[in-house]
Amino acid sequence: MENNTISSTICQHCGVCCRNFPFVELNDAEMTALENFTHLHRKDFTEPMGHSYADGHFLKHKANGDCIFLNVNNGSFSCGVYEARAGICRNYPVNEHHWKWCNENRI
Repeated sequence: MENNTISSTICQHCGVCCRNFPFVELNDAEMTALENFTHLHRKDFTEPMGHSYADGHFLKHKANGDCIFLNVNNGSFSCGVYEARAGICRNYPVNEHHWKWCNENRI
């Protein structure tokens, strides 16, 4: 795995990890943090992982596949809940596949 640094500038011009990444699993602490930050109920920004919410929660996406909290402005991307974002988002990229994806999609 490459040991590159992905800068916030690169992320603002890419946003690929926040687009068509459908399985962002949230734990209870992450949902509580998002509820406190957004003042929304968790059912407003999550989908059930199975037949019910008791099976776990995924972060919702917009109809176009973007994360519900992704802001797009003139080709620049930003996270609308950056301070309260989930652990997977905080730590991305975390594996070889993620690094490869980031490196291939840099501008």
